[in-house]
Amino acid sequence: MRSESTTGMESDLLEKIWASNTTIRSKLTTTRLENVGSPTIEIRPRDIGTDTQGFSVGEAQIPVQTLKEGIVVGMEIQARG
Repeated sequence: MRSESTTGMESDLLEKIWASNTTIRSKLTTTRLENVGSPTIEIRPRDIGTDTQGFSVGEAQIPVQTLKEGIVVGMEIQARG
């Protein structure tokens, strides 16, 4: 997995997160997107140590490469919720 931090995220993504009132919580390896009136979305690592490692988003386990992509996909799921 690539190392990511909030300083590496584009300000437009951060603005989207703040505007959506989404709360992001992390515990160990799971990141949760919480928003009132929308389903809670979990983002978890997948295939650690392999060529296909990345993250899985939601119950459908949608594969993405980075946590940033996972947050975007998760927010889209919540918006359609």
